[in-house]
Amino acid sequence: MKQLAGQTAIYGLSSILGRMINFLLVPLQTAVLSQSEYGVNVDFYSLIAFLIVICTFGMETAYFRFSEKEGWDESKVFGVSITMILLVLGALGLLTFFGQNALLGALRYEDTPEYLGYLFAILALDALAAIPFARLRRQNKAVRFAGIKLALIFSNVLVNLYFFLPALWELKEVAPWFTHELRGVQYIFIANLCASSLMFVLLLPTFKGFSFSLDGKYAKGLLAFGIPLLIGGLAGIANEMLDRQLLKYLLPQESWAQGVGIYGAVYKISIFLVLFNQAFRYAAEPFFFKNANLGDGKQKMASVMEGFAWVMCVGFVLIIAGLDYLKFFVDEKFWVGLHLVPILLLANVILGINTNLNMWYKVSDKTTYGIYITFVGLTFTVVGNVVLIPQMGIMGAAITTLVAYAAMFLASALWGQKQYPVPYNWTKLGGMVFSATIVAFLIHYAEIGNTIFKITAGVCYLFVMLAVERNGLFKFAFRR
Repeated sequence: MKQLAGQTAIYGLSSILGRMINFLLVPLQTAVLSQSEYGVNVDFYSLIAFLIVICTFGMETAYFRFSEKEGWDESKVFGVSITMILLVLGALGLLTFFGQNALLGALRYEDTPEYLGYLFAILALDALAAIPFARLRRQNKAVRFAGIKLALIFSNVLVNLYFFLPALWELKEVAPWFTHELRGVQYIFIANLCASSLMFVLLLPTFKGFSFSLDGKYAKGLLAFGIPLLIGGLAGIANEMLDRQLLKYLLPQESWAQGVGIYGAVYKISIFLVLFNQAFRYAAEPFFFKNANLGDGKQKMASVMEGFAWVMCVGFVLIIAGLDYLKFFVDEKFWVGLHLVPILLLANVILGINTNLNMWYKVSDKTTYGIYITFVGLTFTVVGNVVLIPQMGIMGAAITTLVAYAAMFLASALWGQKQYPVPYNWTKLGGMVFSATIVAFLIHYAEIGNTIFKITAGVCYLFVMLAVERNGLFKFAFRR
């Protein structure tokens, strides 16, 4: 348990710190790039997110499962996993080469064919790194895992700074060697490619013992395990990223990049809630699995849910109250999309609560329900975006995100109470989310011009919530 806790901290720190550092590039990139250029960046990485799921097709988890299975050789599992990923990448590479013109037209990259090369190169390096990273985790080499991840992130940041800082400050007098004209969205891709190449080089020792293999028994077992994960993974990433792709095709062709850029930039403001949700997940999963079968396990799940919801709701209101300052996280040319922020933040509050709620099917070994819940969200995502984007533009995508996450929450709650009932205080949870929504929406949409008044309202809400929860969250968290 001590080893698990220590490794969880290392993995969690590297992931959260890395994500936070990457997000610190957002002010720089949004300041230098136009709305349309930033939209291409958002579109590019939403494509990467889909394709990485396809190219790895559940092999990372399958490797974990079969490398520990009695009668299965770890080195052969490793080799077969990577060989199958290489075959998928090879097929995709042939499609990219021979179908280049059609792909460029479909992706709307006709004027920038080099983007397709960056897309495939970054995708290939990241896909091939998945199994070596899994091997490091299996070997309990958490420090090496985190070190390579952080090397990837810091190298990406440094190259971005080299490309884009000269566009913001006149550095000729201070450092003439640093002054250049390298800027534009393609340099984000180049920086990523450089960082991914460094990552791959650092992972090369992990390939020790690798040999190409398509052993029938191993390939069949890995595919049978991985394909359902591919289906669930695609549905999951679609819930998160499909809105960017649908905006691309449902907005007018001449303005799609601008709309996607604004939507993607203001979505970044939700990073403060996203990071907390991710940190909580790293800590909570071991806790829940450890306590699930104890006598008071379900009561602990209910108590933790209240504490989690409390933090998310308070964070929601405080972010909206301080938005006049936090909006500087993105460049002012993207502020035309700030009206989306309360809706997107509320969506992330519900997503976070749903992530907590979904522990019921994990601790009860009923993970099939996870796929059902994901597909509920996907249905609302597709239908909502197709109907609302042509009518409302990027606001339609934001509303759809909120509705889809709410539908997933309701599906998980209904199935969970039948399959693994936990005594959640739904009245209290609903009251916290409802009150936070009312306060946040009033602060933002009532067009209150006084920033001090907004912050004061947020602080007052915080003190009210502290008073309400004095015998709940804090008594639970700090009791001995």
